[in-house]
Amino acid sequence: MDDLDRRILGLLQEDARLTNAQVAAAVGSTEPTVRRRIDRMIAAGIMKIVAVATPQKLGYGTIAILGIQIDHSRLDQIEAAIAEMPEVRFAGVTLGSYDIVLEVWFVDNQSLLEFLHGCLSKIEGIQRIESLQVVKMVKYAYDWSGPSAGATKG
Repeated sequence: MDDLDRRILGLLQEDARLTNAQVAAAVGSTEPTVRRRIDRMIAAGIMKIVAVATPQKLGYGTIAILGIQIDHSRLDQIEAAIAEMPEVRFAGVTLGSYDIVLEVWFVDNQSLLEFLHGCLSKIEGIQRIESLQVVKMVKYAYDWSGPSAGATKG
């Protein structure tokens, strides 16, 4: 990705409904160039055009981050089970205090409790779950246009 790709991606992250001609005008390029670059980024899996929902506006009043410690010999089975759960909006294997971190959305606290006790805790190999309930969302963004030109690798 070069600077033009990053600028195109950045504009589409702000408003994915922009036309290729509007993007081209904003970045100082041509519509065919913008179209080819967008197609290339989509084909390469760098980006996809999607709508991002705001959980609270959809009725999800309870959002939680779950830190999970597991029996590592069961990691593959735990990953597969978690990936099938519609309540899980993000799941990542991590290094540090937790082996897996989840973001989950529910309509209310009772639904979260039922998920923790009736679903997640029944997965073999899960040893401990810590639930951190989000009481105020400060930032909710998916604007990953890549490293800036001045960024350095560590």
